[in-house]
Amino acid sequence: MRVKEKPLTIGGMTFENVEEFAGYVRKRQLPRPEVIERVKQRLATFEQKYGMTSEEFCQTIAGTPAEDEPHYLMWKMDYEAYMELMEKE
Repeated sequence: MRVKEKPLTIGGMTFENVEEFAGYVRKRQLPRPEVIERVKQRLATFEQKYGMTSEEFCQTIAGTPAEDEPHYLMWKMDYEAYMELMEKE
């Protein structure tokens, strides 16, 4: 006997099941080149503001208390996401 899934409600939207939600997400994903370009733009903003490359930033900040500052944390996460995206290219 197959168990009927309960509807899934996320952000005010209701989906019949997880597969329907996954399909909704896939249809709305940005193309990979656009994601890369957006991350690069964010990194460029940080680099210009602080006068160093993202690589220099990560080498300087890693392991220090400053690493936990929200603004620096965002920069670090963006850089790590960029590096991961580029590995898959």
